[in-house]
Parts: sequence; structure tokens; C-alpha cells
Amino acid sequence: MKAWIGAVALVGMLGSGAAMADGNELLEYCQNVVNHMDDRSSSIKNPMGIGQCFGMLEGVRDTLMVVNEALPAQAKFCFPKEGIDNGQAARIITKYLREHPADLHQPASFLTISAYKAAYPCK
Repeated sequence: MKAWIGAVALVGMLGSGAAMADGNELLEYCQNVVNHMDDRSSSIKNPMGIGQCFGMLEGVRDTLMVVNEALPAQAKFCFPKEGIDNGQAARIITKYLREHPADLHQPASFLTISAYKAAYPCK
């Protein structure tokens, strides 16, 4: 349990500060990524937002992979062995945030953890 709390605290630090406060911003930034992947002719509304989206998704994912072994069985993440790329991660977080609009006030890092847990639970 201590490892899980430590992991959440560590990931929370990744998303702290004014750079990205909550799920509303993360959804906006990552939705722009998904829209551009689906229609390459669409304009990128906020290039910095793409960096914010990918930075959050990759930072949380990398942190979870480092601490995963220390987590109790029920808290582990089972990412695919071949990994996931940032485009796939953007689709996962966008889908999760759209399905959980009541949670958009939560910190972006917490929501990213929740989206990965929903997408990659261990069986």
C-alpha cells in the first residue's frame, strides 16, 4: 500500500504547477492531438498543447512502469509488452476523459493514472 501511495504522490508531482492543472486542459490538448491524427489536414490549434498532452502521458506512463513492480497486485498496471506510443495514449486518455466528464476537475496526472488503469488492468 505504501508503494501505491508513493507512486501516486510521485506522479502527482509530475502534473503539479500551472502548466496543466486539470482534466479540462488535458482533454482539450489531447483531443487536438487525436483530431490531427485522424485528419492530417486539420490545423494544430495549440502546438504547445500537443507537448503538454504527450509530456503528461509519457511522464506518467514511464513513472508507472518504474514503480509497477513495487505495487501490490491489485494496483499493478499491465501495459502491452510492445508498449504503447503517444498517439495511442492520447486516444486512451481522450476516451476516458469524455466518458468521465464529472471528474475533469481532478488533476491531470491523477486522471492519466485512472485512464491507464482502466485501459490496462492486470488479469
